[in-house]
Amino acid sequence: MSRPAPPAGRRLLDGAMGTALLARGLPAGRPPEAWLLERPSEIAAVHRAHAAAGAQVLLTCTFNLASARVDGWLGPGGAGEAAAAAVALARAAAPGALVAGALGPLALATPGGAAPAAAALGAPFRAPLAALAGAGADLLWLESQYDAREAAAALGAALPLGPPVVITFALAERGGRLVTPGGGPAEPLLLDAARAGAAGVGVNCVPAGPALAALAAWARAALPVPFVAKPSPGLPGAVLPPEAFAAALAPAVRAGAAWVGGCCGAGPGHVSALAALLRGEGAGHCER
Repeated sequence: MSRPAPPAGRRLLDGAMGTALLARGLPAGRPPEAWLLERPSEIAAVHRAHAAAGAQVLLTCTFNLASARVDGWLGPGGAGEAAAAAVALARAAAPGALVAGALGPLALATPGGAAPAAAALGAPFRAPLAALAGAGADLLWLESQYDAREAAAALGAALPLGPPVVITFALAERGGRLVTPGGGPAEPLLLDAARAGAAGVGVNCVPAGPALAALAAWARAALPVPFVAKPSPGLPGAVLPPEAFAAALAPAVRAGAAWVGGCCGAGPGHVSALAALLRGEGAGHCER
């Protein structure tokens, strides 16, 4: 079946949800998804702040929704209710933005270890992805992937549902390059995902700097789809200030990163600094 493509051109993504909710009082150990039903106003406030800073794409507060970790917090049937609430909160916070139904990895496959069959790897993703698509998400967003087998299974579960699918990988920086946790090259992961049908591929929760810029330059020449860069400015206590974060990400933008935003530790100030960066790089023509 043919799949709709995401809008062309550069896009400004949002900042982090999890670290923002921790700053708002989310108890350590409680999944952010629990607040979708308990304290939705806190999640809506984070979305509104990112949208006000210029974000054109908002990721839903559903990172753990495919994981058994949330079962005890949401109860039977709660995952579907949470997915609908997550999409609605993001939509209401910024009616003109794209809403991306986001899911993180499950760690069912471990680098270098035996993995379940592909069908078993993909099974936990199917219901939450279907719920996010059914709730009206404009995109399905698979983030923080790191194992090629699980990423392929998650992508296979997402593609038949209709919305364009974006997949990003959480990588390590070694020797000036971004690599998989096992030390393998990042490029085959991205190329395989693009060839499999992803509408956008890239990285998240990586450092902003020369290694990311080098990968963006490769992606511009090699990938048939937009390259996504959603690096982290750092965890609490070691977060780059917004202007420094934008300056560190600027080489990747110039090298060809098309959709950019911030991961863990990135707040509205970081999004605003990235908005200024994109305007300075001639990206102010982006339409919502």
